Amino acid sequence: MKSKLFQTGTIILLLSIVIACGKKDDKPNGSKSNASAITSDALESISIGSEKLFLNYKFKKGEKFRYKLTTLSETDESIHTDSVMRSNSSQTLSYIFDCEVLEIDQETIAELLVKVSSIKLDANINGTKVTYYSHADYSPEERLRYVEYETVYNIPFRARVNQKGEVVEVSRLEKMADKLNSFQPQKQDLTSEQRADLIKNLSSAVLPLTQMIFRELPSKPIAKDSTWEKIYPGNIGSFSLENTAKYRVVDFIKIGDERAAKISADLTVKYSGKGQGIENGIHYNFAEPKISGGGVIFFNIDSGKLVKAETGTNVEVSVKLEGKDSMQKMRRTTRNDMTKSKNIVELL
Repeated sequence: MKSKLFQTGTIILLLSIVIACGKKDDKPNGSKSNASAITSDALESISIGSEKLFLNYKFKKGEKFRYKLTTLSETDESIHTDSVMRSNSSQTLSYIFDCEVLEIDQETIAELLVKVSSIKLDANINGTKVTYYSHADYSPEERLRYVEYETVYNIPFRARVNQKGEVVEVSRLEKMADKLNSFQPQKQDLTSEQRADLIKNLSSAVLPLTQMIFRELPSKPIAKDSTWEKIYPGNIGSFSLENTAKYRVVDFIKIGDERAAKISADLTVKYSGKGQGIENGIHYNFAEPKISGGGVIFFNIDSGKLVKAETGTNVEVSVKLEGKDSMQKMRRTTRNDMTKSKNIVELL
């Protein structure tokens, strides 16, 4: 029952960033248009008058860019029965993505060659430290412990991304499937159908990971104080969620010699469904979830790329459970989960 009732899952705003550039030595005219310029330089406000602008990605065939995705999370959990059990964990997970634009089709959808060239994990689970670094020399048994990272590390794949920053498709995942299969204690010779199912499952994980480094942009032209929103579904416990990410153009600024938009983001959540029910003879009663989130995004108008974003969410969930244990004794349990998460994407 735990696997279903406690699928709380942190609601993450996918307000991530990407910036196109070559290697550090290849930046044209020494222009400072990367994420470091935002923290090291004063951000000068500029006026664009009454002009309205479209925010579009401007991919160019042959260009290369690299960016870093960092996710930070903290979770506190308490379980009240005859006694109180508490646990807490914190985690910092970072990915380095290397991208190259291979082609741009007639619909202006760019096909990118993407490779996760580095993964690093630092976690603390109830005082126990856990670390993983993709470049470290691990034994096969140790690598099996981190199979979810090992599978995607250093294996190139393709991603199709449109002008609005939507990852339409990921493909060429066959080598990932073979690598994942190689981690099995007894490697199997997969049938074509089994291999296709494995690739499909990998796609459902790789696509949202890739989407986190792109921003889905509005289709309408924007000016200062322009707003738009994106609605996406979710669920916590027995509640269905309607998550609305609302965006507003706070200001137009200069990053290096180029124009950029500073955009705020705010998350609101509506929920529906009954908080009470019975599953496998266990009565459960979810309290109303408490969810909030927000952040800031910087989009380079002239280069047609996002520069930096930092967004986060807070989720609090509580549920009361009542049912008989294996000895037919009635048990009552209250579980509280609090999760804070933050996503940071930045140009290297």
